[in-house]
Amino acid sequence: MNSNPRPVRLSLRYWCICFTIAFPVCVVSATRMHAVDGAPMAERRAAIQSTDEDRFSVAAVANRTDAHIGLPESSADPADDYTFLRRVYLDVVGRPATPAEITAFGFDPDPDKRDRLVERLLKSDEYSANWTRYWRDTIFSRATNVRAGLVRPAFAQWMNDQLSDGAGWDQIVTELLTATGPVNDNGASALIFAHEGVPEEIAAEASRLFTGIQIQCANCHDHPWDQWKREQFHELVAFFPRISVRRERGSDNMFDYEIASVNNNTRTNPALSRFFLTRLDRNRDGAISESEAKETPIARIFAQPQARENIDKNGDGRITIDEIANARPPENRPGQGKTEHFMPDLSDPASEGTRIDPRFFVTGQRVRTDMTDEERRTAVARLITSKSNPWFAKAIVNRMWYELTGTAFYTPVDDIGPGREVRHEAALESLCEGFIHNNYDLKWLIRAITRTAVYQRSPNSDGEGFQHCEPTRLRADQLYSALCQTLNVSSLPIRSADVRPGMMYRNGQADPGRESFSRVFGFDPSVSRSELTGSIPEALFMMNSPEVQRIIAANRDQDTVSQLLTRFTDNDSLISEMYLRCLGREPRNSEVSIAMDYLKTSGNRREGTEDLLWALINSAEFMSKP
Repeated sequence: MNSNPRPVRLSLRYWCICFTIAFPVCVVSATRMHAVDGAPMAERRAAIQSTDEDRFSVAAVANRTDAHIGLPESSADPADDYTFLRRVYLDVVGRPATPAEITAFGFDPDPDKRDRLVERLLKSDEYSANWTRYWRDTIFSRATNVRAGLVRPAFAQWMNDQLSDGAGWDQIVTELLTATGPVNDNGASALIFAHEGVPEEIAAEASRLFTGIQIQCANCHDHPWDQWKREQFHELVAFFPRISVRRERGSDNMFDYEIASVNNNTRTNPALSRFFLTRLDRNRDGAISESEAKETPIARIFAQPQARENIDKNGDGRITIDEIANARPPENRPGQGKTEHFMPDLSDPASEGTRIDPRFFVTGQRVRTDMTDEERRTAVARLITSKSNPWFAKAIVNRMWYELTGTAFYTPVDDIGPGREVRHEAALESLCEGFIHNNYDLKWLIRAITRTAVYQRSPNSDGEGFQHCEPTRLRADQLYSALCQTLNVSSLPIRSADVRPGMMYRNGQADPGRESFSRVFGFDPSVSRSELTGSIPEALFMMNSPEVQRIIAANRDQDTVSQLLTRFTDNDSLISEMYLRCLGREPRNSEVSIAMDYLKTSGNRREGTEDLLWALINSAEFMSKP
């Protein structure tokens, strides 16, 4: 067959297919599935009053959460297996279920099979890969460092290891805030490197991501609508001024950077002992002249006016032994580290400003002022992740609840805090208590949320509040995985001018096609899905991508169309399998009728099947989660 993709036939029937399947439909088919008995809502409510052996077990917390939310009986019926499977596979492992997985689940008579499925998915490597991509997008979407992409592969490896090993959320956050060393070896440096070590940026992101509080508005003035004062923001910044992002010492690679520290005992050159300086002072006047410093390490001070001005504090033109021995790095290089943080004087921007000591704005706790950089960052990590900081657990529980259910206790997920409107606060508190009791275990949190009746509710676009349930847009990495699985390929052969494999994929494990795809379909997961709209590049890629067209029309042994045509000689079974493969459900009778008519009149069964496959992957249902 010609390797060039043939033009798409735009017949009236063809467009009918596209519009017919353009919206999600969730239907139970008794022929392929067994119905799952959902516990009545009354039984779930009763569970909150019962004496549970473990108050913080997954089942107990899920039941209390449901009882606090109180879905109406009319909304309490669980979604059918097709809907649940597509939802939970995309949520936990980042791809839809295969036809084989759907069929096997349908024939499983175990009433607890949904819980067992979640447990099995959480143990898979796909779980850690999926949520690694989520956090990669969350952290790097707002990077201020143009070189941030350098650390993406290292971050992916590090985050994947954390999730695979079951590290608690508090451990993960602590490592992100305290990372040091080469950025290509330590992926935990991602947050600091993404913002080039600038303390104001790091403090703002740490607060937004790990407490859900956007205190950065208090950078230049008291927060306009929250309780936070300008000084409180700068007290948080004061934990981070001694971070230095610099070229990795001893490396010849221009892309090697490291996170280092500038501490309050740092000297310009520790090797410059007073004994050495005294020997240079030939006239014994207590100062080193330019002639006396000639051909010694001190000579560079005289060769660099800025360095000389930094050391000669009294401006008398003489550099004394004391000034050299106690010299510290310049204080005006953002991201290069300085010994203390100074809040700028807005009325006199050229001045040094007011020195600010570290203090955590949520609890008002202070720390010693003589701490090193490592000690300060360890201290703020401890304060942020402490059980006495209620916003740490609330921020991640609210974020995960939103990502899994499409609803949120606070919206947006990264703008919560005192005074913000909250829905079903008792339910949020219940989940937070269980999450804290279970040592900030992210897998435990997913188990608890996916077990709730809210998560397992049927689609209901007319409902209000948490009763509302309609399809949500897939993240770029989920859509990419769905495309690859449906087309039976390991990756899509697409490239982008701004994706440079030699620089960004140094470990050889990343998929450039996935990265290029995310350039078109990617978005910040912190942004509400309701605020996102499709773009022209997205539509053009799905409809006109030559790479996708070539894969569909490849006519090779393992391509999707060839497999379907070989396995299913009757069109009815062929159509049913296509819907299972693409949308994770059986087709409606009306969809079967339209597809059958199209195949009959297409004149070529393979070409008709290719067109149907193209139409299905371009449907809104394919690109969403129910």
